[in-house]
Amino acid sequence: KARLEQDFIHAHDIAVYTIHDAAYPERLRQCSDAPFVLFGKGNLKLNEGKFLSIVGTRSATPYGQELARRLVLDLAQEMKDITIVSGLAYGIDVAAHRAALEAGLPTIIIPAHGLDRIYPAVHRPVAVAALKQGGILTEYPSGTEPEKMNFVARNRIIAGLSEAVVVVESKERDGSLITAGFANDYNRDVLTFPGRVTDMNAKGCHDLIRNHRAELIESAEDV
Repeated sequence: KARLEQDFIHAHDIAVYTIHDAAYPERLRQCSDAPFVLFGKGNLKLNEGKFLSIVGTRSATPYGQELARRLVLDLAQEMKDITIVSGLAYGIDVAAHRAALEAGLPTIIIPAHGLDRIYPAVHRPVAVAALKQGGILTEYPSGTEPEKMNFVARNRIIAGLSEAVVVVESKERDGSLITAGFANDYNRDVLTFPGRVTDMNAKGCHDLIRNHRAELIESAEDV
């Protein structure tokens, strides 16, 4: 199995980072549950500049998607050395990646599977574009299926890789809240946008603010 993985790595020009390598992401190394090995593909610069993770619900509203886009575009005007990190999921994640590509910023995708596939497949064009402008980074070897438990585990990488996590829209129970929880545990800044009190996609954001687990932001300037 190890030989097959080694062959896959060589055939597809994949970088391997062990936790003791100088090229291993330093912010992630500081986390007690950091992966021992990471597999990466693309133009990855894991220790240069600022890293910001942007996450949110998969069932994002058009308002939430535009909020994520506007945030990234505005940040690009003020911070030329910022990298956007997310998970390529539907909704806010892919909106953040697309905005980074639009703004010419590096973006890093953290999938819940190996580098032999892209999930969801409909977002393959975004992933391919990200290889030139950042890349894909995972702890999972080839052949790993995108199972539910993997999504939870990969959220700690999204949180640990960055100095701050922004939750754009979130339901009361949402995977983005798991990412925010990891960020809190790692003593990273958690930031979130408020929404209308009747909006279910704002419920998780309001709970983060209410429980003092996130700072309220309204713009890129606040970030």
